[in-house]
Amino acid sequence: MTNAVVALPTTGDEAAWTAAERALVEASGLVYRDGRNGPQRLAERPVVEAFLQQCMRTGLDPIARQIYCIKRGPKWQTQVSIDGARLVAERSGKYEGQEDAEWSSDGGQTWSTAWMPTDAQPYPTHARVGVFKAGHRQATRAVARWDSYVVMDAEWANGRKTGEKVSSMWAKMPDLMLAKVAEMLALRKAFPQDLSGLYSSEEMQQADRQQRAPQAASQPALVPEPVAPSEDWFAAAAAVSSKDAANALWRRIAKSERTPEVRAAIEARLAVLAEAEKPSEQAAPQWAEQQAPVEDWATAEVPQSEDVETVDGVLEGTEVEQAAPSSGYDR
Repeated sequence: MTNAVVALPTTGDEAAWTAAERALVEASGLVYRDGRNGPQRLAERPVVEAFLQQCMRTGLDPIARQIYCIKRGPKWQTQVSIDGARLVAERSGKYEGQEDAEWSSDGGQTWSTAWMPTDAQPYPTHARVGVFKAGHRQATRAVARWDSYVVMDAEWANGRKTGEKVSSMWAKMPDLMLAKVAEMLALRKAFPQDLSGLYSSEEMQQADRQQRAPQAASQPALVPEPVAPSEDWFAAAAAVSSKDAANALWRRIAKSERTPEVRAAIEARLAVLAEAEKPSEQAAPQWAEQQAPVEDWATAEVPQSEDVETVDGVLEGTEVEQAAPSSGYDR
């Protein structure tokens, strides 16, 4: 019985792999599908070769999820976990620990080692971490800004409520996720030779969203087809014979169909009625001046119930979901 451990293959030529080596390559994430239900395919040989070189250079184990490869759109990206980055720094022999993470909720004006969310500020705006390296007088610090890794507050809020997709961890633990980004930035800044070109999944989640945004923007806007009105309201407006009838007509019109044009047609009809009711100056008797003035149809107050309001002679604000059937117009 042997205790041999299966290692990654040393070449990207899959014809030279054993079954165990092929399984390890697939477990490292170097497989993809053509479409949602398409056949599973192995990554191209140059991608496999580059990934194997990164594994040998960093000494990280893909089975322990310290390093892995993922396809983002048409490109492949080698990523490391924060544990993998810490291990690389430790193996350099120059890593001397780090400062406690700090957060700010006011744009970096004040910092605290304990972040507490509030209703007004449910996530930190900034996080920073300092890494100590032998031979350096001060800690190598890096600051991560929330807006750089979360595209939209609305998207984050949605993930906070549903816990779905990419935004779930950012929604549940926004302080921890932003601090991990800051730490990764500081480690890569302090150890560029060992971590150059390697990014964490927390950093690359932003790349996923940026790739989806242009695709969504390129989609043509859907213009809803116009909906025919339930009745010829212009003909109905022309048949109005009184102000009460005008109010009744406006009450029948659904809110979605109360267009400025329909309202203007009703008001124009009321103006015509008002003009027709004015007495002729030639036919007016001598005592006409002592009579009460004839009511102006366009401005006269029409008795309504206490819960009904009218604006410019036309009923306003009454919610009507659908046009009620009518047996005719009020005359």
